[in-house]
Amino acid sequence: MPDEDKPEGLRIGGWVPPYRDTKGPLRPPVPPRRRGAAAAFSAALWNGPIRRHSGGGLGRRAIAAVATGALIAVVGLTALTLGDGDDDSSLAQRVVLPPYTPSAAIEILPEPSASSTAAGSVTRAPTGARPTDAAANATRPTSRPPATTPPPATTAPPAARLIVDETVGLALADSPGFRLRHRNFVAQVDNIDAGSSRDARSDAQFIVRRGLASAGCFSLEAANHSGFFLRHRDFVLRLDRWDSSQLYQRDATFCTRQARGGRALILESINYPGYFVQAGGGSVRLLRVDDAQATAYLVREPL
Repeated sequence: MPDEDKPEGLRIGGWVPPYRDTKGPLRPPVPPRRRGAAAAFSAALWNGPIRRHSGGGLGRRAIAAVATGALIAVVGLTALTLGDGDDDSSLAQRVVLPPYTPSAAIEILPEPSASSTAAGSVTRAPTGARPTDAAANATRPTSRPPATTPPPATTAPPAARLIVDETVGLALADSPGFRLRHRNFVAQVDNIDAGSSRDARSDAQFIVRRGLASAGCFSLEAANHSGFFLRHRDFVLRLDRWDSSQLYQRDATFCTRQARGGRALILESINYPGYFVQAGGGSVRLLRVDDAQATAYLVREPL
């Protein structure tokens, strides 16, 4: 009798297919969609018509179950292999080795031959290398340059000036052998040196005092007659005793100016500006002359 007429009954392991319910034969649920040839093959197995298998071989449904199990096994193994990381990189990307970064190139020079170190050859040190002490010493001069002797310093003669409370002699700048002196209380110039008489040498010595009429000028006191100062009276230079009158103090005060390039000085009257102590003709008078024509005096040590 055909299979369709056989009564449905039980068999070991469950109902004998085809499975039915009130609405008709039952179909297994459709598996999830898959990609590729495996998906097409699985859909063909699941969606194809169900036929009864003969008692001597496996039916199509059994083959579909085996194929589905194998497919699930392959997919599971693949998922385990790839893991469930956050990135979507493929398996081929995972097994690729990391990129290789070559190091700096090393230049290997050939070993120098015996001919390269022969006499006259030059071995250059690599750029940036520090020279050895021997090379540094080779570049240094072996001898020092001769020291140049500076020319001897020329000392300019000290400027002529009067210093308060010093005893000095006043020699004529144009005739250094002649000195200013007093004789019989009148000023004059004489030729006086170390061989002259004691009185002549004493009369040619004067003590420099601060100006009687002005502290910025000077007064000349006789070294051998204390309290007697050179003063002009009737425009003649004389030696008179000090008195407290203003006229005397102004007549006995003289201001100095530099002359002959600073090595000599001239004496100007404080109460007669432009009048200088002028020596000539054996006498010393107060005359109005230009600075260049005034008698210049050299400050000398007393004899």
